[in-house]
Amino acid sequence: MQVNIGELVTRKSYNSDIIFRVEKISGQKITLRSFRLRLMADAPLEDLIKVKDKGFSLLKKELLLESFDYLQRQQKHLILSSRQVKKKNPENTFQEYQVKVLHFDGDKDYLELSLANYNNLNINAWGFFVPERGQPKKISEYLKEYRPDILVLTGHDGELNGRLFHTSNFFIGAVEAARSFEPNLDNLVIFAGACQSNYERLIASGANFASSPENKLIHFLDPILIVEKIVFTSIREVIPVKDVIKNTITGEGGIGGIETRGKLRLRYP
Repeated sequence: MQVNIGELVTRKSYNSDIIFRVEKISGQKITLRSFRLRLMADAPLEDLIKVKDKGFSLLKKELLLESFDYLQRQQKHLILSSRQVKKKNPENTFQEYQVKVLHFDGDKDYLELSLANYNNLNINAWGFFVPERGQPKKISEYLKEYRPDILVLTGHDGELNGRLFHTSNFFIGAVEAARSFEPNLDNLVIFAGACQSNYERLIASGANFASSPENKLIHFLDPILIVEKIVFTSIREVIPVKDVIKNTITGEGGIGGIETRGKLRLRYP
């Protein structure tokens, strides 16, 4: 069997549990990126099975619709935070300050899906496709230009070529550069990591939230769900870490972090 870059495949050795896209071909060794999870992996050619029942564009459309539906249901309880703040200031001249989000993603398709979901949630986000290895070098110039309130550094990670935390060092380097630009943990809230990233080092480098404390595979929506929780929580409140984790799809063991203030502010007039 032959495979081409961009084709969808599963792995026989894992009972075809995860759909991957072919990222790179080196002889008989194939580098893979998960379709629904932020996971990288590799496999020998003979371990792969092509996914023939659906094309990539159809699967991507289905994933977008699923994510819209999930986030719409989630937002019903999150938006209450915003309403509760407004009740304390009932004058209709109060308006919400627009929180700014900067999102670096090592996956073009996930970036496109993420931006669509930010837009659906009415969250002001700039997103850029930046391969994981390029994120440490580029982050400072983008922070200077966009001055975000929240920073997302993500893509894919995992065990590759027998080495754990394949792209974690790139996320760590980007977090360190961002903290050199803005050391205050509440002024710039950072989520960093992907599937099976080096959680301890990401937090130590200055991330507010990171993956993956128990080496779990995280869903592509998890970073957006963390952003959503922060955006719709008042600046007056410190968000319990467990509340942030509960708001993600992966949940306990997939995401961890430190207590952080919300970003919802009201402006007058």
